[in-house]
Amino acid sequence: MRDIINIAHRGFTKTFPDNTLEAFEAAINIGVDAIECDVQETIDRKFVVIHDSELFGKDIAKLPLAQIENAKIEGKFKIPTLEETLDLCSKRVKLLVELKKVLSVAHFCALLTPRVQPHNVVLASLSRGLLSKLSYQAPQIRRAVIVDHPVRNAVRLVESTKSDIIVVKFAFATVELVDKIHACNLSIFVWGCAGLEEIRSTLTLDVDGIISDSPDLVMRELCKGIRLAST
Repeated sequence: MRDIINIAHRGFTKTFPDNTLEAFEAAINIGVDAIECDVQETIDRKFVVIHDSELFGKDIAKLPLAQIENAKIEGKFKIPTLEETLDLCSKRVKLLVELKKVLSVAHFCALLTPRVQPHNVVLASLSRGLLSKLSYQAPQIRRAVIVDHPVRNAVRLVESTKSDIIVVKFAFATVELVDKIHACNLSIFVWGCAGLEEIRSTLTLDVDGIISDSPDLVMRELCKGIRLAST
């Protein structure tokens, strides 16, 4: 079995709201290998870490950073900026940064690249056009194309988006797909593992990374595998 990266989906969300600094800190403290987070762009070309494109019924792309910073999740947790997230995480854990609504790609890369080591970050997106732009603006950073549906030719998709990694939903992850990706010296991550049985099933596929809301369970299963291999 290859080394599998344990990636906390939006931080450790069993104890804190997702995409908050507290959730990221908690994930680091339990010993994950990486954290996945989401980035949206504001109207004043700032970048905030939040999954949804709307905040309290308003489009984030039409809101200024100052208004977003005044908002509180569950009445007390702030929505972090990209810079705050990188300052907390970049020297302590790897990052999988998913770009949502981001138009100012060059500006995003200018903020990102001084704060991270290229080998410690992966830039991911559902958008093929966005991935292509990232390949020109930050060619030294690995890219991952995210898919939420079956793909006829996964290798062609990864290569056409100038990516290094494909991130597939658990329901569409198969041994055949993993083998095809690995045969081309590419990597595959799986997301959407809802519970322990799906985590165990994904581990048998010999994937390169698991993005999970239960990184503690992934860690437990990985440790079991290490113990069994050593006996």
